[in-house]
Amino acid sequence: MKQEESEILKRLGKDPGFKIPENYFEDFQARMMEMLPEVEITEVDAKPSMWVRVRPYLYMAAMFAGVWCMMHVFSHFNQNISAEQRVSEVASGMYMDNNADEFIMSGGASDYDIMSYEDSVLMDTDEHLND
Repeated sequence: MKQEESEILKRLGKDPGFKIPENYFEDFQARMMEMLPEVEITEVDAKPSMWVRVRPYLYMAAMFAGVWCMMHVFSHFNQNISAEQRVSEVASGMYMDNNADEFIMSGGASDYDIMSYEDSVLMDTDEHLND
C-alpha cells in the first residue's frame, strides 16, 4: 500500500496545483472597496407609527392573557377530578389489554414489570370471580 502511494507521489508530485497571486491579501481590501458601489446613509426623521409604539404592550397583554387562560384551564381540571378518580381511571386504563400491550411493546416496561402486571391481573380477576 505504501509502495503504491510513493509511486503515485513520484508521478504526480506534491504540488497542489493552486497558487495565490503575489500580494493578493495585502491589497485585497482596497480592490474590494473599489468594486463596491458607494451608498449614502441618510437619517430618517419620521416618527414611529402608532402601531410600532403600541405593539410591545399589546404583545405583553396577549402573553398575560394566555398565561391566565392556561392557569384557568389547568385549575379547572384539578378541581373536577379527585385523586381517587384519577387513580381508578389510570388503573382501569392499564387493565385494558390494548393499553397494556402498547406500553409493553414500546419498551416502557421491564421483564419484572410485565411479570408483576400479569400477576396483579390474575389476582384481581380471582378476587372478582370470588365476589
